[in-house]
Amino acid sequence: MGVTSADAAAGMLLLAVAVYSTAGGTDYGAGIWDLLAGLRPNAARVRELIDHAMAPVWEANNVWLVFAAVVTWTGFPLLFQSAFLSLYPLFALALLGLILRGAFFAFRKSASAAGPAATRVATAVFGASSVLAPFCFAAALGAIASGRVGSGAPVVPVWQACLNPTSVAFGVVALAATAFSGASFLVGDARRYGADDLVDHFRRRAMGAGLATLAAGAAALAVMALDAPGVVRGMVAGRGLPFAVAAVAATVAVVVLLWRRRYLWYRVLTVAGVGSFVFAWGFGQSPYVLPGRLTIAAAAAVPSVEIVLVAMSVVAMAIVAPSLALLYALHQRSDLEPPG
Repeated sequence: MGVTSADAAAGMLLLAVAVYSTAGGTDYGAGIWDLLAGLRPNAARVRELIDHAMAPVWEANNVWLVFAAVVTWTGFPLLFQSAFLSLYPLFALALLGLILRGAFFAFRKSASAAGPAATRVATAVFGASSVLAPFCFAAALGAIASGRVGSGAPVVPVWQACLNPTSVAFGVVALAATAFSGASFLVGDARRYGADDLVDHFRRRAMGAGLATLAAGAAALAVMALDAPGVVRGMVAGRGLPFAVAAVAATVAVVVLLWRRRYLWYRVLTVAGVGSFVFAWGFGQSPYVLPGRLTIAAAAAVPSVEIVLVAMSVVAMAIVAPSLALLYALHQRSDLEPPG
């Protein structure tokens, strides 16, 4: 059986989720390390590096979240309806985290004029929101994988759909993975700015977060084996297997490279590893968008809508991807915001 327009639209949706998990996840990870810097002696320098690393690009990464939402409600309206009916508390908290995170990242730059207390409040809200948003977004994916989201109408109470072993496991994996990607990219930023002490600071944290990601992923599979065995089979013995292997191999490679202080390809491998975790889940539960309840074909809009959606998505990718690539390239060359 060939690839249909609905399959292509589903591929676009999965790609958007994976890109947001890597690009947006890197920024969330930086926020997590900002929070964990606390009152350490080098906390001010850590936060200064994070500010300079994030400022030019953090807002642009949210384009992928908008893209994923548009593809879902246009191409898979029944999936959109089903997910929001059961998981609206998670989405509301995630969006609240996004708003607070953006606002207090901006406020922190001017909060110093109001005194140290205002700066501490802005820093705490920014850091806590950097934990809340990725956890809730990933928990929503875990809730879908658990099979507790009904097709068209809730099948379990909302609290049970939102808070269950698989949703919590997905949230924990997301926090570990975002911390891993954030620390990995901050190693590169510290090297670019010549901050040798911060290179080692984030190198150690990237290695620890990489190992934590592998451990959290293994624990999540164990939880899912009891809670969502069909998805686990798809991830470890079905279509998701190549991506699961790639995720583990890339993460191990990054840890080894950083341990040996070989700063080659580690950021590319970080992106590949985190993205592959998302693809392993997506392909693992295919051909379902709601495991055991709703297939891609049944959730899709009429073929004419899917064809137009895929065509418009290709055009959007052709416009947005080169623009973002240029933005990232200029940022990595320090042409946008050199450190003070």
